[in-house]
Amino acid sequence: MESLVWKLRVSMLWIFLGVGQLTAILAAVLLPDVLDEVIATGVFEGMKVDNNLWAFFMIVFTLLPLAMAFLTLALRDPVNRYANAILGVLIAASWAFDVVEHLVGGEINGGVVICGMGAVAGLLIVWHAWRWPKEAEKELEDRRSAAKPEHRAAGTA
Repeated sequence: MESLVWKLRVSMLWIFLGVGQLTAILAAVLLPDVLDEVIATGVFEGMKVDNNLWAFFMIVFTLLPLAMAFLTLALRDPVNRYANAILGVLIAASWAFDVVEHLVGGEINGGVVICGMGAVAGLLIVWHAWRWPKEAEKELEDRRSAAKPEHRAAGTA
């Protein structure tokens, strides 16, 4: 039961992160002066805005966290732990870099809050992966030993 609770918590953190990252994209682009500039020049923060850029943003910032929310519930426990830990570290580091970038630039606004939220969500995912329930690993070992043919033939688990 502890493993299911862990998986649900981490899945909700991934969903929270995906929605938060989508909000960050919309908040950055939909400012009136920024949107006017993007429409007029076709450039956003030095990048040419086209379908490839939007597809990249949607895959990385929305679909990846939502896929991880599903995979957290579907993957076997040891694989789950390492996948969440590795991706959580990458997410936390990238959002922490954005927070520092905002603060060094003298910007203290909603962008700092959204980036900080992403960093905290990534850190919470890593923390949950680090504190993997030991009972789940023991249950996995017990299931493996009971699946051996000699145990089934003897009728013991």
